[in-house]
Amino acid sequence: MELADAVRHDYSTSRAGIVPLSERRSRYHFLALWTTLAAGFTFLFLGFQYHDAGYSLAKAVAAGALGGLAYLGYALPAAYLGSVTGQTHALLTRSIFGRLGSALVSLLLIGVAAGWAAFAFNLLATLYDGLFGWGNIALIAVLFAVLGIVNNLFGFTGIAAFARYVVAPVMIIWVLYLVVKGLTGIPAEVLGASPPGTTELPFLAGIGVAIGSVMWGNEPDTWRYGKPRFDWPLLPLLVAVAVGLVLFVAGGWMMAELSGAGPFDFGPAYRYVVGYSLFGALWLGALVATALVVAINDGNYYEMTTAGQNVVGHAPGWRRWHTCLIMAGVVALVAWWFPRLEHGFFTVAGWSSIALPCATVVMCVDQFVLPRLLGITRPVTPVPSWREAAPANWPAIVAVLGAVLFGAWGLGLLPGQEVVPSIGLVAVEAWLLAGLLYAGLAALTARVPAALGIRRDHRADPVASADREGELTR
Repeated sequence: MELADAVRHDYSTSRAGIVPLSERRSRYHFLALWTTLAAGFTFLFLGFQYHDAGYSLAKAVAAGALGGLAYLGYALPAAYLGSVTGQTHALLTRSIFGRLGSALVSLLLIGVAAGWAAFAFNLLATLYDGLFGWGNIALIAVLFAVLGIVNNLFGFTGIAAFARYVVAPVMIIWVLYLVVKGLTGIPAEVLGASPPGTTELPFLAGIGVAIGSVMWGNEPDTWRYGKPRFDWPLLPLLVAVAVGLVLFVAGGWMMAELSGAGPFDFGPAYRYVVGYSLFGALWLGALVATALVVAINDGNYYEMTTAGQNVVGHAPGWRRWHTCLIMAGVVALVAWWFPRLEHGFFTVAGWSSIALPCATVVMCVDQFVLPRLLGITRPVTPVPSWREAAPANWPAIVAVLGAVLFGAWGLGLLPGQEVVPSIGLVAVEAWLLAGLLYAGLAALTARVPAALGIRRDHRADPVASADREGELTR
């Protein structure tokens, strides 16, 4: 999917909220997009952290790959939900969660994406400090956060295309060269050994961090532009997992091993690796890092903007660029605060792995399981306005809140929590809990449609829907 096209053809309000089939993209567009999203510094940083935790190269790659496979189990039905309905994650919540639940999930969308954007821009500022010794990391991160909204504001196709078709391939070739050079230059006994770790990260927890690193949570936003077949996204997603959670994790591990950098020295490690594998061209290292981080965070800003549009896009006189500016301000504020957050990367990855996926799982259960299990069918077309939407789907809201609280407790994310329980792969358990809770609560309240947020006066009208799609296509 071309992000600039997605900006121009917004389809993120109740007036124009369904992507017509004529606007769906080819698989190759998705392949290019998801390769760019996977060729990011987040995954290099993940490999760097695995090394710091004492993982051998094989263990680091295994943790990343298993996290990627777990993500695929979530991403395929989530993508299918988007492609079948043609709606954004946030708009779907109006029909499925009701007004209260939709507002709640929209806040989660904004919060998680803002956390990732703040981490990315702080990491970019750290890379600049490592390359040039600039310091002022928080200030530079805030400046990048403000500038990073430009693509979503104006759809600068040239910038996005440069990042996708030039920088991302260069980055992949560079990291591949780094890994091959490391494999041939580092003694085999060092590659197979566990480095002296300074942080504790059990293997299942390491898989969980990989899940959080690759997780977007708003997969319907992207895949509503795809073809409505369940296995259609498989190739782009597999390539993304192979690039990000295998190749780039290995590259991050190599960065740590070759540079001998400490756990908080990702910037100096990057400078060392630029000298090691980019011929010491610091300007090239800065250009690659900047273009790629900005391009990837187009996705975070897009996620935030569609969520914001769900809440305020219907207001008279409101324009999409108003929402973009507000979201730039939110990210700038979070980016300024982010360095004060202890274990910020692990905290953002933890929340990312549970908050939005639990909501998406509930929506998948609502649309794909309840009709077969309980005979409950909920119309999601046409997109209801806020006034037309039901007040709340209480079983869905309770299921999401219960699963997220369980996940937060299992990952040690609750305020003041000192003990982190060892209860397996928490993220996946939270997803399953969300789905099972919702199915069970829906069964208990099946005779009360209002409790499930199903309005008797809101039924899908095939003729109206067809007319609506015709209007969007013209």
